[in-house]
This record gives sequence, structure tokens and C-alpha cells, in this order.
Amino acid sequence: MKIAASLLATLALVASTVVAGPTNGKNKHHHQKYLRISKKVLRADKVPFIPHSGSGLFTNWVGMNLDFKYVKPFVNMVNSTASLNNNTALISRGEAHITMITPPEYDNILSKAGVTIKELNAIATNKKRPLQRAKFSIPCLGRVQAVTKPDNVFQQSWQLIVNDDKKDLLRYRQDVFKLFVKKGGNPALFDPEDFMPHITLGFKTRDLFVEDGVYKRRNACIAKVVAV
Repeated sequence: MKIAASLLATLALVASTVVAGPTNGKNKHHHQKYLRISKKVLRADKVPFIPHSGSGLFTNWVGMNLDFKYVKPFVNMVNSTASLNNNTALISRGEAHITMITPPEYDNILSKAGVTIKELNAIATNKKRPLQRAKFSIPCLGRVQAVTKPDNVFQQSWQLIVNDDKKDLLRYRQDVFKLFVKKGGNPALFDPEDFMPHITLGFKTRDLFVEDGVYKRRNACIAKVVAV
């Protein structure tokens, strides 16, 4: 808790996005600091769905596209604070999305049952329940760190943690699961609830994953975020 508080204090000093929260009833002069993000980032329906497909490994995946201009200030904020990024600028992809189906899920599980990326995109753009209209919230700024093997290199990745408040994101994965099973896929190999929605801000050398021993859920939160 002391580490998280220290990081939040550092962020508050450098970020113009910090706003004051409600006062503490015991001390009217005490304010909890929050990081602020434009609520427009939550309106994914204002930007188009972008298909991601290719002929090679790790080229097929599904993501909910977001407007990067509302996320970019957080990338700049972390990069402007040497104590947070260990004097190394984050590698940013220059775009923002919430991954719904990862490349390994498609390559190693879904495609082997005959599920195509075209079918996954069709589910995402279904007129009755398009993925871009899914509701979500951003509770916090997250950071994960690990020493990767076998090179023993210290890595860190920053992200905005996402809450699937209305279960819209889960419903997309449940629809994918139904298609997977319908095509004869082994249901034990794909769990629609086993995903960690987040928005990647950047990373030191490469991104970090569950395989590296990190979990990008609320356990990774270091600072609260409010959408205004």
C-alpha cells in the first residue's frame, strides 16, 4: 500500500490529469487524488471496428477499437516520470484497444476447430449486439513487472485496467464459445470467462503476459482513475 501511495503521489506531481476526490469526513483538508480520463474514451461506438487478420501466426485476433487520443496522455505522463519508467521511454503501439480474442487463442484453439477470423469478426459486428457498443469502465492505472526467462531481463508493462460492468465483453466471448463448441471444439480448451480486459499503454522491451507470471486485473492497480 505504501508503494502504491508513493507512486500515486509521484503521478499527481507530474500529471495535469489529476483531480481531487471527495473530502474525508474526519479531515476536511484531506483529499484523495485520482487520475482523470475523458469519458469519451468509453464511447467505442464513435470509432470503427478494425479487423485484424493475416496468414501467419499471431496475425489473427479480435479487439475492441478505442480512440487513442484519449489514452495518449497517460502514455506521455508515464514517460515524463523517470522514477516510474526507470528512465526508459515506453514502447507504445500508437493505438488503443481491448483485446477480446488473443492470437494464441485463435492460433492454438479456435482455428483448430475450424473457427475462422471472418466468423469472429462477424460476431463482433453483429447488428443486434456490435462489440463497439459494449459498455465498460476504467477503474485504475495498472503496472505489471517481471524478470523474463531465459534472458533474465527486467520488464514492465503499463495498462488501464478495464471493468466489464454490463458483461458485454463477456457476452462476445460466450458467443465465440458457442460457435467453437458447435464446430466440434473441445469446451475444456476455451473458457470465455478467462480473460483480463485492459488497454495497453506501453512496455519497456516487450509486453508481459500470463505466461510471464503476471495478471492484468485489479491486483495490478497502482492509481485510481475516474472518467469525467
